[in-house]
Amino acid sequence: ELDADLEYLALRGLRHDFGLLLRAGLVACLPSSGKAGVGVGRICVGDVSFDNVDMKQAIDMISHMLDGDTAQQVSFVNPACVNIAAHDRGYRRLLSRAALVLPDGIGIKIAADVLGVPLKQNVNGTDLFPRLCQMLEACGASLFLLGGQPGIAERVGDVIREQWPQLRIAGIRDGFFEVSQEGGVAAEVSASQADMVLVARGVPMQDVFIDRHLHQLGVKVAVGVGGLFDFVSGRINRAPIWMRDTGLEWIYRLVQEPSRLWQRYLVGNFTFLGRIILQRLHLRHPANDELVNDVQPMSGGDGGHDSGLRTVLFAAATAPQDIPVPNDFPTALLPFGWCTFAERAIEQLSQRGIRQIDLVVSSHTEDLRRLLAQGERWGVQLRWHLAKDSSTPYGVLRSLGLEPDQRVLLGHADRLIGDSMLASLVESDQIAAITHEKDGIVWTGWGSTTAGVLSTLSLDSDVVTLGRFLCHQPSPFQVLALTEFVSVNDARDLLRAQHVATTPQFLDQVPATWLRTIWGAHSPQAVIQAGALIEGPVLIGPGCFIAAGAHIGPGTVLTSDVVISADTNINNSLVLPQTFVGHGLELDETIVNARCVQHLGLRVRTVLPASDGLLLDLQKKVSFRVSWAARGMAVMICLLFFPWLAMDTMMRRVRGLPLRWHQRWVAMGRDADTGHVRLQTLRCAISTELENRAVLAHYGEWMDVVAGHRSWFGSRPRSQSEWYALGDDWQRLLSNITVGCLHAPAWYEGEGQRQEGVIQSDVVNCSF
Repeated sequence: ELDADLEYLALRGLRHDFGLLLRAGLVACLPSSGKAGVGVGRICVGDVSFDNVDMKQAIDMISHMLDGDTAQQVSFVNPACVNIAAHDRGYRRLLSRAALVLPDGIGIKIAADVLGVPLKQNVNGTDLFPRLCQMLEACGASLFLLGGQPGIAERVGDVIREQWPQLRIAGIRDGFFEVSQEGGVAAEVSASQADMVLVARGVPMQDVFIDRHLHQLGVKVAVGVGGLFDFVSGRINRAPIWMRDTGLEWIYRLVQEPSRLWQRYLVGNFTFLGRIILQRLHLRHPANDELVNDVQPMSGGDGGHDSGLRTVLFAAATAPQDIPVPNDFPTALLPFGWCTFAERAIEQLSQRGIRQIDLVVSSHTEDLRRLLAQGERWGVQLRWHLAKDSSTPYGVLRSLGLEPDQRVLLGHADRLIGDSMLASLVESDQIAAITHEKDGIVWTGWGSTTAGVLSTLSLDSDVVTLGRFLCHQPSPFQVLALTEFVSVNDARDLLRAQHVATTPQFLDQVPATWLRTIWGAHSPQAVIQAGALIEGPVLIGPGCFIAAGAHIGPGTVLTSDVVISADTNINNSLVLPQTFVGHGLELDETIVNARCVQHLGLRVRTVLPASDGLLLDLQKKVSFRVSWAARGMAVMICLLFFPWLAMDTMMRRVRGLPLRWHQRWVAMGRDADTGHVRLQTLRCAISTELENRAVLAHYGEWMDVVAGHRSWFGSRPRSQSEWYALGDDWQRLLSNITVGCLHAPAWYEGEGQRQEGVIQSDVVNCSF
C-alpha cells in the first residue's frame, strides 16, 4: 500500500486521476467473485484450460520440470489461440497434454474476470522471459533458441549474453523449415544437449512441432513462445506501460503491423469476446475431447507404448496403374469395405495397445489429414512425417531419434495382416512373411526389430530392398496363411480385399451405427428404395442411393455418395465415391470411379464421355463467384480514387509513361475433367518494387473485382509456366482458391525456398 501511495503522489494529476476513475468504472462493471485465484488451480476459458498461477509460481514449476526425468511442454495461450482451439480438436488435445498452460495477454485475464474465475496474474511470455533467464542462469541450465526470422534468434542470443552472461546458449536456429526437415531440426536440438528450448514459430505451428517431437528434442522443457523473439531482439517495440496497464497494447500492435494483425484483432477479438459471453450465459459449453479407452488387454505384455515400442506406419505408396484413380493417389486411401486401408491399419494398432504412431506420407497429404486428423478417433496420437519420394520413404527412420536398442514396429497401411500376427509383433521381434509361388518367402511389409538394425539401412531403399534386408536379419520368421494377409499390388488385389471385408468375420466389425441385414450392412445415411434387389454379401456406404429396380449382386461394395439408377445390374464390383451409375448398365468384376471403368476380366479401361450421362462424377465442381458486397466495395474504392487516377494518368501521359498496370494471362486453376489450365486475362500491377508501392498500381485489380474476375483475398496471379512449375499437391490446393488482390506475407529463407513460401502464404491467406 505504501508503494502504491508513493506512486500516486508522484504521478497524480488531472489526466492520471481521470485514468484511474475510468479504469475503476470498467472494473466495477466486471462480475466480482472474491479474491483472484483463491481455491482455483485450473480455469477454463473457451475450450482451453489454464493453470492459474502467478509469475513466481510459474518459474517454480518450470524449475521443478528441469529437475525431473521426463520432457515437459509449456504453452502460452492468447485469445487468438482460444479461437483456433474452438475449431481445431487436435490443437485442443495438444494443449490438454501440455504440463503447463499459461495465459498470455490481457484478453485472457479480462475473459477470466467475465467468467467469474479471476486469474492471479497475466503471465505473458515477454514479462516472464527475464525471470526465466535469471532462473536458468542461477541453476546452471543451458538454452536453445529455435524460431523467428533469420538473424532474429542470434540477436536474442546477444541480449541474453549481455544481461545474463553465465547462461549458456547451447544452440541457435531460425524457424523457417518444412515438415520434412523437422526430424533433422529435432536431432540438432538433441545434439546440443540443451536443458530447455524456446520455440518461436507462431501458433499452432510451434506447439504442434513440440508435441510431435518432444521426446526427440532431448530437453527437459520445451516452451512455445510465439512472438517473444521479435520483442526481445527489438525488431518490434512493446507498447508504453500505460497502454499495457489499460489493456490497449493490441491497438499499438495493430498500428505497427496492420496488414498482418487486422484479422486477429478486429475480427478475432470480437469472436473471442462473443464466445466468452455465451459461456458466461451458459449458452456455450467447453468442447469435450475425452477419449474412450477400450483397448483390448494383451497377453504377456503391458502395451506397446508403455514398453517403449516405437510404431512407424508407412502410407506413402501410390496406387497401381490399373486402378482408376489419379497417378499419385495413396493406396492407403483406397477402400477396404466400410473404411480405408489407413483407417483399418490404425484401428488394428490401437486395439493392440499402441498409443503413438509415426505416420509417413508422401502425396495427397491434405486428404489424409482430413480423414485421419491426429488419430483422436482411435485414441492414438499421430506424428506426421513427409517423404518426398513415395517409393523410398524409409530415410525418415534416421530422423526419429531412435536409440540403438529401442524396438521398432514397422507397418504399411496398404498391407494388412491378421490381428493375432500383429499382437505377436508387438510382443517380440519377428518378421511377418508369406509364401509366394515364384519368389518363395516374401516380406508382408510388417515386422518388429531394433533401431540398431535399421540404422544400417540405406536411405534410398525401396520396399523390396527393405524386405530383403529384414529377411537376412536374425529375427525369427512368422509365415502367414494367405487368408491372413491383404495387399494391393493391382486392381484384382483391391477387389479381392473387398471380398475379405464382406466376410462374416469383418461384417461383425462394421461401425455400431450401421444397420445389419441378411445381405450385409449399410449406413443409416444410405437410401435404398423398395423394389431394389440386393444379394449379399454387400456393403453400402453413407450417402448412397439405390433406385427401385436396381440389382446389386454379391461381392459389391458401394463406398459413399454413389447413385445407382433403375435397371442397373452390378456384381462383384467396387464403386468409388462421388459416382453416378446411369440407367440400364451392366457392371461385372469392375472398379468404377466417376466416368472411368476398369474391367478386371478384360483388363481394359473405359472412359465414358460426360455427355452420355451414363457414368458421371458427382463431386461438386468449384465455381468462383465474387459476392455483390465485394463488388460494391470495389466500386466505392474505384470512385473514391478516380480523381487521383485521372490526374495521375494525365501526368504519366505527358511524361510518356504507360499506365501503372497491364493486362496478362493468369492461370486460374486446373479443370477437373480435362486437366487443362483455365486462363483468364487480368489487370496486374507492373512488377517493379517502386510501382508496386503506389496505391494506384492496384486500381486495375479493383476493376477486376468489379467485373467479378478476382476476389479481394486469394492467391497471387501466376502465369501458365509458373503454374506448371508447381507440384501436383499445390496445383490441387490452388485450383480451389481464386486469384485475389490482397495476399498474406510470404516468409522464406533464400531464393530456393521462395516459391514454397509464396504458395504456403497463399493457402494460409485463403483460410482467413
